[in-house]
Order: sequence, then C-alpha cells, then structure tokens
Amino acid sequence: MARGGRSLLSAFTLTDGRWQRLPEWAGWFSEVGYWAAGLREAGSNAVVALSVPTRDYVAVLLTYGAVARASQTEVFPAVSELGFERARNLPVGTCVRVIPVDGPGQGRRVYTGLFRGAFKNHHGRVYELAGRKSPGGWPGPVSWFPGDAYRLQALRWPDLPEDYADQHRFSEAFEIPVVAERLLAGQLAEFYGRCSLHSVVVGIMSTVLAEAQVVVGVPPGGLGLPLQELLRLRAVHSPGSHYRSVVLSSRDDPEEYRDVVRSCRPAVAVLDGAATVRRWLGAGLAGVTVAVVERTSPTALAAADELYGNRGRSVADLDVPGEVGSRIPPGVELLAWEARGAGR
Repeated sequence: MARGGRSLLSAFTLTDGRWQRLPEWAGWFSEVGYWAAGLREAGSNAVVALSVPTRDYVAVLLTYGAVARASQTEVFPAVSELGFERARNLPVGTCVRVIPVDGPGQGRRVYTGLFRGAFKNHHGRVYELAGRKSPGGWPGPVSWFPGDAYRLQALRWPDLPEDYADQHRFSEAFEIPVVAERLLAGQLAEFYGRCSLHSVVVGIMSTVLAEAQVVVGVPPGGLGLPLQELLRLRAVHSPGSHYRSVVLSSRDDPEEYRDVVRSCRPAVAVLDGAATVRRWLGAGLAGVTVAVVERTSPTALAAADELYGNRGRSVADLDVPGEVGSRIPPGVELLAWEARGAGR
C-alpha cells in the first residue's frame, strides 16, 4: 500500500463520465501537505510558501496530504473518549458524539447532540442526548442510547451548544468508504472512529467545498468517492458533521478564530489565495502554515511582501525533502522556514 500523499499519485478522477489519471502535479501538492503535517509532528513551527500560476484545487490537495498523514498517527487528538462510568462526570450541555462500540460498519450510525446525562433507568445504563429550545432553554426532545453499545466523544469546537437549538440529535452513516483503504494508509477503523481537527482551510468557502467534491478513485474496479469523504471538510456552524478539517471564510475576522482554533491544535492551516495570505498570515492558526499565492492575483505582490517579511523574522530556512524538491511542477515556487515561537 502506498503511504500518505503518495497514494494519490496513482489515482484517477471521474471527468465527463470517464476515468482519467490525475496529473502528476496533483500528487505533488498532496505530498507537500503530507510533508507539512510531518513537520508539525516533529515539533516544527513552520511556514511553507507556494507561488502558483493558479490556485484551483491546490487547497484540497494540500489538505488531503495532511489528512493522509493524520490517518497514520493521531498527533494531537482533539476529543476525549468516554465509557459509561467516566461519562457520568461529563457536564450537562456538552456537545457529544455517540459511537457504536463495535466501530464503523455497514448500516451503523453515529449521533451527535447535547449531553443530558449517563444514568440507569428501566432500560439499563443509558446515555441521554437532547437539544435545546430557542433561545437556549431546556428541555428539548430527548434520545436514549444503551451505555453498553455506545461510547461518547466530547466534541470541542467547532461544535457549539447554540448550534443545536431546536434539534435533539443529528445522525450520520458510520462507514469506511470502499476506496478509502487505497487512498489512506492508516488504521482506518480507528481513524474513522475519531472526530479530530487536523487541518484548517481559509479561503472562499463555497469554492473550497465545491472543489472537494471532485471524485477520485484507484484502479482496478473503477470505484470512486468524492475527495470530501476523506477530508470531511465542514463549515464552523455545521452541527452533526464529524470533522477532520474546517473551512473558514477569508472575509471573517482572524481575531475571532485565532485562540479557539489554536486550542484544538490542528497540525496544518492552509491559506488559500493571495488575499487570504495577506489578511490571515499573522493569525498563526496552526503549528504549520501553508500559504498559497496565485501570481495572477492583484494582491500577489503584497502577499509576497508579507511572506518575505515573515521569513526575514524567521529562525532559519528549512530544507525541502528530496521527494518534494526534486519534482516541483513547472511554474511553481516553494520556500519554507522555521518561524519564531517553535513548539507552540
């Protein structure tokens, strides 16, 4: 099995009803994302700057590489998994995810909602999930789940209690996509059983989410799935969707998200586009920042100035590994440096 981002090099994409091999540059960008996540795994606090002719699909490919790396090792788990006894001490009102103890499988589902308690009643040991009625009062509709058949994950941001107003729970299929084992190299049952924030993408939300719908697959068999099924990109206020990546609008205020994103310790933040780089570079949302500047943008020169200024204050330039540096696509430039504040 191919490792990490390299698995995408042999992938195909479905275009106009026909399978076509992805260009080599697609695999290269996924390699950069894989490398960037590895830098953070090693404790680095780096900036990776990419100058590109066009930014189409670059953000989702970089994110794929970071998620592929995370599928092999949970560097910073963002959730706390609780059995029944520990769940009894969980504060009422916490956003939680209820997961089958047996793990992913055909027909299994996960449920998210607000925790109302873990207790014994005439059904035995149960977890109680509920919503809240607008403008935030209890009680809302209630669901019970057997404590022996399910475990809990306490969800940190981006799941917020106010997002569950007038809802009692959300339900999602809990399955490993058929093609996932060909595109991710980790322990997939454990990976799909977790709900962790690995990466953050800042850009035009509608564009990033649309580009994540590209269908990829690996021969033989011609089976495919949207890249979104691997990335699990979601907007901030999307309750019920377990996540591995979050999309933030470049038009939002970086100060609104700086501290709350950092607290979830994502490995990689992708700043998608020159205007985004100018506005969000100083936010330092994650351990490693990948900044994508498209040279055709009216703000490209200003973004480049921001990056060079950051590099001028850096500790040192970083060596690019051979498998990345030797295959830089035509028209693409890459620089990387160790920023101040390493080990944050």
